[in-house]
Amino acid sequence: MRTLATTIALASLLVLAAAATAQPAPAPAQPDPAAPATDEVLLPEAKPVPPAPAPAGTDATGPAPAATATSTAEELRNVTPGFWQRAVGKNLSPFQRWKNFIWDEIDRIDRMDLYGVTAQLPKGYLKLKWDITMLKASRRYNDKRQLVPAVPPIEFTQGSEKMLSLDLGLSGQGGGHTIQMSYGILGNLDWYIEFPFQYMDIQLNPKFNDIDDQGNKLSPMVAGLLGIPDRKNFDPNVALCGLLTKLGRPVPGTRFKGKWALGDINTGFSWNWFRNSRISAALTPRVFFPTGRIADAENSLLYGTGPRLDVGLGGWAVGFTQGYDVRIFKHSFWIDIIASTEFTTSYGFEQKRKYPTNFTKPDEALARMDPVAFPDLTTLSGGRFSYTPGWGLNWTAQLQFQVALLGLGVGYGIMHSQEPEIDGDRNFISMVKGLQLLGQQTTQAVQLSAALTLLPLYIPAQVGFQWRKVVDGYNAIVFDDYYQITINTFLPLFPGKAEPFPSQAFPEWQAREAAFQAEQAAARKK
Repeated sequence: MRTLATTIALASLLVLAAAATAQPAPAPAQPDPAAPATDEVLLPEAKPVPPAPAPAGTDATGPAPAATATSTAEELRNVTPGFWQRAVGKNLSPFQRWKNFIWDEIDRIDRMDLYGVTAQLPKGYLKLKWDITMLKASRRYNDKRQLVPAVPPIEFTQGSEKMLSLDLGLSGQGGGHTIQMSYGILGNLDWYIEFPFQYMDIQLNPKFNDIDDQGNKLSPMVAGLLGIPDRKNFDPNVALCGLLTKLGRPVPGTRFKGKWALGDINTGFSWNWFRNSRISAALTPRVFFPTGRIADAENSLLYGTGPRLDVGLGGWAVGFTQGYDVRIFKHSFWIDIIASTEFTTSYGFEQKRKYPTNFTKPDEALARMDPVAFPDLTTLSGGRFSYTPGWGLNWTAQLQFQVALLGLGVGYGIMHSQEPEIDGDRNFISMVKGLQLLGQQTTQAVQLSAALTLLPLYIPAQVGFQWRKVVDGYNAIVFDDYYQITINTFLPLFPGKAEPFPSQAFPEWQAREAAFQAEQAAARKK
């Protein structure tokens, strides 16, 4: 939420500097940047041009020729304004009126001194935000914090002898489009609603690993049960189909490709409950609607029946974020350094989900090798089980550098979610937990970001870029090549006077406002 105020204040400084160097007369004194905005253009008082020195040999006290004095105001009116200058006059083109409106808003919002992740939109402003995310995934951290394939290999052993080792070769890429709309209600209170969409392309490329030094991929017993004569060279897809059928599992599709699937729509309010020139805090409660798409039970990666993944939670949830900003250093309009941190928690409520019903009776010889992971699930008859996502906790910290029109940031975050609670058929729960895809998860990541305002082009928008790298985790899939592009646009629907708070939480602003109004009144009398 910090994007608008700081960057437009910097843009205004560039414009004022350009105007000062372009005029032959002295530039008007710049108003206090902390003072409130006004739509009136104040020009310096006209001063007469002093008489020229008398030529040598003449009486200096005699009458001087009449001076053609031109006031600074008249000079400014007679100069055609440049692209980055404020237009003065009555007969203005639509573009010139738009420029003047932009600079009036710059002046108004600059005095509100908005900064950090906790600042809200000015009253009457609408913001449209579009996040475009791209990522890949083929690895995961296991319960020993080691990087392994995304799905653990299926392995059978008998005593010390390995019978088979099957790597499903799960990999995928995808991303999302998140569209958010927010509106400034009071200046310190915003309302927002968010529509997340996801797309994904998930593939299974099964491969049987060697189980001995001779390069055999199957033990003689397993090869015999599957009817495979050559234990070194065989079609892994054919062998996988035979193996899963013998284990009583459905043969999954090897690819799922989904586009623009709607996730969990969420909405809430963001309240900047305290702010002064150095410290700011905000609270954001939210609710998630059950609009996410749950994967078909007969084609779900979480149940081992296919490559499809859930999009969102697919159930009701609530959450809140508490954020803090500390301004470390500020130099005029040019440099602003801010440390920010946010704590987020959410809770997903209980859902009822369908059992998969495409299991078959397993071969007794193979099932005995691992009866916990491959029980007989033919008894499931289309009923439902209880699924509760539970608690999720996130913490992020970042350091933001605003240098002129460019914003830079570096951050670190920890994301944790509890193991979902499942209540239902005991054999089904054992099978799902054996896949190790529904356990407690923790990831740690670093991120770099940059943002650039387009206000110098008179476009009230900002473009940002973010890169994220997972550096550690526990029982969590690793998202590689994570990139995000963010486009923010600002629309002043009902702009009003500069008011940072309806309360007394920012008394120094009120003192600046009173001083500025007094200065304006004095200038009008002259």
